[in-house]
Amino acid sequence: MSSSPDIIKDASDALKPISDRRIIVMQGWYDKNIHDRHVTLWDLGENDENFSDDDAEGVTLSVQVTIFSENDEVELAREIKSLMKENDFSFDGRNGDDSKPEDGIYMKAQRFSKFYEMEE
Repeated sequence: MSSSPDIIKDASDALKPISDRRIIVMQGWYDKNIHDRHVTLWDLGENDENFSDDDAEGVTLSVQVTIFSENDEVELAREIKSLMKENDFSFDGRNGDDSKPEDGIYMKAQRFSKFYEMEE
């Protein structure tokens, strides 16, 4: 690992097939000014891993990928999960969905993590 890992960049790269279809993929949270479905990336932090001689041999970074849409985006959520796993992310789970959102916006949130080995 020549530089610090960037979970947002790696997640964005993994989801490029989605952004190539002109679905917005961006860092941040729901934007009420975007009147179309969009996917947000939220950094959930990191954990040092695999200690030897009191030094971490790697770090696991976590990210939440959330779809905001006026429709229940089940197929898009499946595609996101597949793309993330193809790009070495582990699927950590998803939040329960609100089947009848009060504000008319569906939210599908999935959490992923990725291990990065430290260079010596």
